[in-house]
Amino acid sequence: MAASSSADGETVEDDTVSEQELLSMAGEMGVDSSRLREVLARGTGTIQVRDEVSKGWAWPGNESFERVIDGEISGGQLEELADLIGSRYEDPGNPGVRETREFWEGFRYVTVDLSVRDGRTRILAKSKISSMRLAPLFPFLFLPMMMFFGFAIRNDVGNLEQAIQGVLAIGLLAYFGVGWGMRGSRQRILEKVDRIAESAQGLVRESRKANTLSVSEEIQERVCE
Repeated sequence: MAASSSADGETVEDDTVSEQELLSMAGEMGVDSSRLREVLARGTGTIQVRDEVSKGWAWPGNESFERVIDGEISGGQLEELADLIGSRYEDPGNPGVRETREFWEGFRYVTVDLSVRDGRTRILAKSKISSMRLAPLFPFLFLPMMMFFGFAIRNDVGNLEQAIQGVLAIGLLAYFGVGWGMRGSRQRILEKVDRIAESAQGLVRESRKANTLSVSEEIQERVCE
C-alpha cells in the first residue's frame, strides 16, 4: 500500500516495491526481517522436467528422469517421500538433505535421489537395464529359433535361405517385443516420479501458504496497533 501511493495520496504509475523497501517497511512495523526473507525465498512449487530417454524405435537403454520443484521441503518430509519410493540404497545419502532409494520395474533397476538445496527440491531417477533379468529369456528365444531352422531344412537343404529369414524374423519380433515391454516399464517409472514430484509440490505450496498467512497476520496486527 505504501509503495503504490505517493505522499499526497495519489496513485503513482510505478507501484512496484523492491525487496529492500519491503524489508524496510516490515521493519518499521516490527516484523522480523528474517521471517519475511524466509517467506520471500520460498518457491512457487512449479515443476521443471528434465528427462533423457531413448528416441524412436531404439531399444531403451539407461535413462534418467528428473523433476526440479521450485521450493524446499523439510528434512522429515523428504524422508517420508523417499520411503514411498522403495528400499534404501547402499548409499543412504545425507538424512534431511539427500535421500536415496531403489526399486525394480520390469527389467529395469532404478535408483532415485531426492535432495533439497538452494531453494529447490530435486528428484532424479536413473534406470539401468539388468542383464541378469534378461538372461533367463535367451534360452526361451534361442530354442524356438533353432527348432524353426531345423524343421525348415530337414527335408530340403535348399530352404536354407528361407530358414535364415525366418530365424531373423523371430529375432526381430523378440527385439521389438522386449523393447515394447521396456517402454511400458519406462512409463510406470515416469508415473511414479511424477507422483512423488506432485506430492513435493503440494508440500511446498502448503508451506508457502502457511508462512505467508503467518507473516500477513502479523503485519495486520502491527498495522492495527
